Amino acid sequence: MDPDSGANGTPGRRFAARLEELPQVQAYVSDILRGAGLGAERLGCAELILEELFRNSVLHGYAGAGDGAVWLVAQGSCFSFEDAAPPFNPLRDPPPPSAPVAGLAAEAQPVGGVGLLLIRGLGRAVSYARVADRNRIVVDLGR
Repeated sequence: MDPDSGANGTPGRRFAARLEELPQVQAYVSDILRGAGLGAERLGCAELILEELFRNSVLHGYAGAGDGAVWLVAQGSCFSFEDAAPPFNPLRDPPPPSAPVAGLAAEAQPVGGVGLLLIRGLGRAVSYARVADRNRIVVDLGR
């Protein structure tokens, strides 16, 4: 398999899982989606989703170690994001609340999960699979 390809062999691009790579990750996917005719609003959604997925992979999946990789494949109105971190399906649990829980003190509010709410809300369809020892999130942004 080409080291830049997605887990299923689809041509894509591999990036080092380091936070400073985020602008290149976003530019790579945005250029392809723009070429497929996605407008500015949907491209903005793609960049926000990519930031959340990438930061989660780097900081949580790879624990900031810096020696991991992510793979991106984009075509049409979709992109897939893959990492080789331990298996984790962020879509398995129900979405977190969209607002703070009424009557609960600030320090008792649930922590985390808001990024998943963002991903689910901005993508038209989002799916997860574990393929060839990689976590794969596929996001369809629609048109």
